[in-house]
Amino acid sequence: MMSPAPQIVPPLAAMPSAWTSTLILLTLIIIFAASVAMFWLLIERWTSRRYWTALADWGKGQGFRIKSDEDGPPPAPFDVITPPPRVQVCLANSVTTLAQLESAAHPPTQQSDDPLHAPPADAAGAGAWNVLVREIETTWPPTGLRPAPARESMLDLFSLTSFPLLGSTERFVVYGTESTAAVALSRSAARGLLPPDIGLLLVGRKLILEFSSRPFDSIEFERMIVLANQLVNHMPTPVA
Repeated sequence: MMSPAPQIVPPLAAMPSAWTSTLILLTLIIIFAASVAMFWLLIERWTSRRYWTALADWGKGQGFRIKSDEDGPPPAPFDVITPPPRVQVCLANSVTTLAQLESAAHPPTQQSDDPLHAPPADAAGAGAWNVLVREIETTWPPTGLRPAPARESMLDLFSLTSFPLLGSTERFVVYGTESTAAVALSRSAARGLLPPDIGLLLVGRKLILEFSSRPFDSIEFERMIVLANQLVNHMPTPVA
């Protein structure tokens, strides 16, 4: 007995329906659009926003929250300055704040040809104050060490009196509002710990380091945090 001949299915019978073809086409378009969008985001992340990406990545790894100038006033004690400095960028945790401030009263001049190390203010043709603000346990009247070679300093934003007779003035000049606190700071280990291009201000329960001559980047953040910890460990009391 002969088996029946196999049925030949016409090729058109295996073609998907119009609805299925449309669904497949839409899926491919969506996948292509998503790929283009992801490619554009990666290019944007590592070119025009490379600086901000580096700050955000460092802050996330170190427990700092990054904020822009739209998030409110500058950190204390800069919030009492008239006119108040404008915050370019700020990274903060519960103890330490790293901020880049632009002051209308004393706009510094800082230039950088490196797009990664150039602060945001450079893009607008202006410079900025780079500061670290650290909480401390002692309470100080405004007292600081101003780098002697600097034409402008963050300390110039405050009404301070110079004390040029308190120690050598080759690297730093002592500034303050009270002589007893100025003497205590002058006799402390701060002069030896501070690099000659870093300014120091103690006000209230805040220790402020100014590093405007250096890049506002993660490398300097690490250095300033270590320096602030060393200063806190050798901090005198604000009395003679």
